[in-house]
Amino acid sequence: MKKYLFLSTALILGALTFSSCSSDDDSNGTPSEEAYKNRTYGTEAIDACDQTVTALGRANEAIATAKLSDEQEAALRQVLTNLVNHVIVPTYTDLADDVEDLEKTLNGLTVSTITQAQIDKACADFKAARQHWERSEAFLGGAASDFSIDPTIDSWPLDRAELLDYFKGGMTAEIEDESTILGFHALEFILFRNGQNRKVSELQGNDTYKNFESVSGADELKYAQQVCRLLKERCFQLQVAWEGEKNASRVAVVKAAGLGYRTVNGLSYGENLVKAGIADSKSTFPSLKEAIAQVLSDDEGSCVAISNEVGTAKIANPFTNGDIAYVESPYSYNSITDFQDNIRSIRNVWLGSLDGSAAQGSFHSFFAGVGMSNVNDEMEGAFNSAINKIGAMPSPFVKYCSVIWNKNFDDPTNWESTSEE
Repeated sequence: MKKYLFLSTALILGALTFSSCSSDDDSNGTPSEEAYKNRTYGTEAIDACDQTVTALGRANEAIATAKLSDEQEAALRQVLTNLVNHVIVPTYTDLADDVEDLEKTLNGLTVSTITQAQIDKACADFKAARQHWERSEAFLGGAASDFSIDPTIDSWPLDRAELLDYFKGGMTAEIEDESTILGFHALEFILFRNGQNRKVSELQGNDTYKNFESVSGADELKYAQQVCRLLKERCFQLQVAWEGEKNASRVAVVKAAGLGYRTVNGLSYGENLVKAGIADSKSTFPSLKEAIAQVLSDDEGSCVAISNEVGTAKIANPFTNGDIAYVESPYSYNSITDFQDNIRSIRNVWLGSLDGSAAQGSFHSFFAGVGMSNVNDEMEGAFNSAINKIGAMPSPFVKYCSVIWNKNFDDPTNWESTSEE
C-alpha cells in the first residue's frame, strides 16, 4: 500500500491502551442487586464516552493542522465518498425498510383480529428500525438536522402527561411535529412495557399503566398506526435526501408529504459532502477540512456530538443527576443497546463499513497510510472501550438509575424531566 506522509502537523498522538469487557451485549448477564447500587459502572461508561470525544478531537485536529498533499486530499475525498456510499446511505435505507415493515405490520392490527404473533412481529420490526436509527446518530449533520427530522422522530422523554391528555381529549388535538408524543418513543410506549412485548389481552381491553386505565387498546393501536406513518415519511426523507432521486416510490411519498430533501443549493446530501471544497460544485462546505470536521468533531451532528450526548446526557442526566424521567427507551429496556449503537455509529464512520471491519477508503486506512497508526490505536481503543463499558452497566438501565436514586420511574410524580434537550 502506498504511504502518504503528512508534510507538517502540529499534533503527534500517542497510542493508548484500554481494557475491555468480555461482552458488548446490552446486559451484563443477570446483575446482582448489589450491582444496581454500584455507581462505578455508570461512571466508567461516562468516562469512556469522554475518552472517545477526546480521541475524535485529536484525529480531526491532525487533519485540520496538516498541510495536505494532492494525494492526501484525494484520499480524504475517497473517505467521504465511501462514507456516503457504504455507511450513510445503506444505514438510512435499512432504516426506511424496517420502518416500512413496521407500518405494514401495525396496519394489520385490529382489536377484533389481533394476535400475539402480530404484536411480537411489530416489536421485532420496531427494534430492527431502532438499531438502524441509533447507528445513524454519528451523522445527524445534514438532512436530519436541516429538516428537523431528529427532534420529530426521536424526541424524549415521552411526555406521558401530554399523551394521556391526548387520549382523554378524544385524540383530536393538533400535535406539533417536534412533540415528544410522536416518533419512536410513542410507539415504544404502546408496544412494550417493563421490557416485554405488550399482551393481546391488554390491547383488546384497556391499558393497565398507572393513570392510563381509561385508555383503550383500540385507541392506542390507532395512534400507533398514525405515528408510524409519520415516522415512515421522515425515514424515507432521510434516504432520499442522502442518495438523491434513485428510489422513485419513496421520492413520491416524500413529495406527497411536502417534505424537502435537497440542500439549499439543490444537491443531495451525499453530493454535498463528497464535493466539499470543489469550486463551482454548489457544496455548502467551503473546504474539504470543514466537511471532515462536520463528520468527526463539530458541536452538532458529528461523531463528537453523539459521543458527548451519550455520556453527558443520555447516561448522566438520569444516572448522575437523578433525572429519572430522562431515561431513553425505558419501556422496551433497550437503553443500553441504544447507547452502544450510538457509539457503533462512530465505529462505522471511522471504519467505513457496517460490519466492524476497516474498509479501504476509510479514516482508518487513511491514517494507516500516512504513517499515523497511533491515531487508529487511540480512536479504536476509545470507541471499543465505550461500547464495552456501556454494556457493563447493570441492565435494565431504568432500574439501575431507579435504584441509585431510590425513585420509581412509573410514579406520576417522576413523569416530568428536569433536563433540557
